[in-house]
Amino acid sequence: MRRLLNVPILVSLLLASPLAAETRQHANLIYTLPPGWEIGAVLDDGTLILRSDLPDDACEYCRIYLSTGSKTGGKVVDWLATQSRRFVEDDPTDPPEITPMTASAVTNLRGRPSAMRGQTVDGDLQVLLAIQLFGRMELIGFEGPASDPEELAATMQVFERDVMPLVEGLGFVSEGADPLLPPPQPGPLTGVWWGTTTWWSMGLDGMMTMEIDHHWLTFWPDGIFYDGTPPTGTALFDQATLLAAGDMDWGSYQVDGATLTLAYASGRVETFDVKEDAFLQGEKRMDAITLLADGTKLNGVVSTIFVSGFTPGIGVSGGMTAMTDTRYNPDGTWEFGSYTGASSTFDNGTGFATGSETSDQGRYVVKDGLVIRYAKDGSIAGSRYAFKAGSTIWIGSDMLK
Repeated sequence: MRRLLNVPILVSLLLASPLAAETRQHANLIYTLPPGWEIGAVLDDGTLILRSDLPDDACEYCRIYLSTGSKTGGKVVDWLATQSRRFVEDDPTDPPEITPMTASAVTNLRGRPSAMRGQTVDGDLQVLLAIQLFGRMELIGFEGPASDPEELAATMQVFERDVMPLVEGLGFVSEGADPLLPPPQPGPLTGVWWGTTTWWSMGLDGMMTMEIDHHWLTFWPDGIFYDGTPPTGTALFDQATLLAAGDMDWGSYQVDGATLTLAYASGRVETFDVKEDAFLQGEKRMDAITLLADGTKLNGVVSTIFVSGFTPGIGVSGGMTAMTDTRYNPDGTWEFGSYTGASSTFDNGTGFATGSETSDQGRYVVKDGLVIRYAKDGSIAGSRYAFKAGSTIWIGSDMLK
């Protein structure tokens, strides 16, 4: 296995030619999305995951990681050595085994010092590449299956064909690359629009359940929008701070007749049809909402419940239940309680039942359209839009009862 991933091979891969593909931005990186790959989730630390959608399920579980980088100095090879667990999901009950396959090797990437490290994580291959810029480091990762030499060789072929052209073609905003976000122009929209879409999912008990997704769009008159719940609510956010954190769910908007165009900081573009005061996109409809005024006091409970039975025919009956209650009091305090439990009966008559409860409390304020919950230590425990639709008050996607 070590012969398949060595320093000469990794250095030669740096000479690969970039492929033409869709241009995107994440934090400081301007990159081209390789053919057969799609944009996935953003991790808590701002890292963007690109997922393989290659034909015939080739490299089905392969991932590309684009981190937000780090403002730091020193030697790139030393910094990379501290990042070996950056894209490893730690499990305290079963810590993953990380085995170095190569020592970090210093190379030159278009005049920039860089270093590369190969390692295995519980049978998967990870390749980490660090690039040193002025006053900062960028980190890109690749992960794929490597349970045997043949699988490792196939994964390395994908790395060479798809990942290295992406790395070779990177542009960096901090070094003068033009951001993909069009300069915002003053626009006619101000406030928050809200809508829902529905879809179906199958539970553990084999039953189909209708799920509801809630959507928010916030607009400012300077031509900026945010998709989702902005961290600052209706107060205008600092764009540089969101970019540095890898939050690309915002951008500039334009209204041209009956068309609303959203140009995201990432380079993605969406359009909506404008009809009266609503925005339409397929089955999605978004209407303007009125947020609760600053200083509003609440009096009610937000409850959630999840119940699912075990799949029929597996020799066990029963299921799982999860319930939460968040109570908002008129004196500006909140209280949280949750219960999670499971019970089962096996075909032989044996069974088990488990359950656990948690609780918490603190204070809340309504400000800039958000209900902001503070924990006992003063830290923010959560924030969600609060608004009234008809006679119902909503806290995010849940009704206050």
